[in-house]
Amino acid sequence: RLIPVRQTWAAVLALMLASLLCCALVGVRAFYAGTTAYLFFLWNLFLAWVPLGAALLFYGLAARPRRSRILLLAAAVSWFLFFPNAPYIVTDIVHLREARPVPYWYDIICVMAFAQTGLFLGYLSLYLMQEVTRAWLGRWVGWLFALTMLGLRGFGGYLGRFLRWSSWDALVSPLDTLRDAARVAN
Repeated sequence: RLIPVRQTWAAVLALMLASLLCCALVGVRAFYAGTTAYLFFLWNLFLAWVPLGAALLFYGLAARPRRSRILLLAAAVSWFLFFPNAPYIVTDIVHLREARPVPYWYDIICVMAFAQTGLFLGYLSLYLMQEVTRAWLGRWVGWLFALTMLGLRGFGGYLGRFLRWSSWDALVSPLDTLRDAARVAN
């Protein structure tokens, strides 16, 4: 049995506030340094919200007695393709360098705020998807689903960070993406 989706809105509100804090940190940095060096974090944060939106849609549809299978499938595929984006922000620590006049500690706080927010966005989306899987197929399958998705998330993070593929590429160039993923998996 699924709990009503409205009970997750407190967590979503907290993540919205955390996202606003992240945006403010980048805004203050841009104003202080006179550079747009970290503005790409805003795009990465947006991409981290996509799987949560897809998971909320999937969860809400799954809780209904009459549900559209096409919408469920579209939400599940969207979630699967964009799920790696949420924790991917953690890998943005590679961009952390001392850049005057911004204090190094400020940039550390900025990067970690984005990373934590991305992780929590990903965890909440995974939780919602796991709950639907649990309700439909049982507790053990729900946990197997979650662990499998975490493993695939790691693989997706590798494809993004090192091969420079993005979730959009899977939609625009699916054959190229699958070919590279299969090559790496072997």
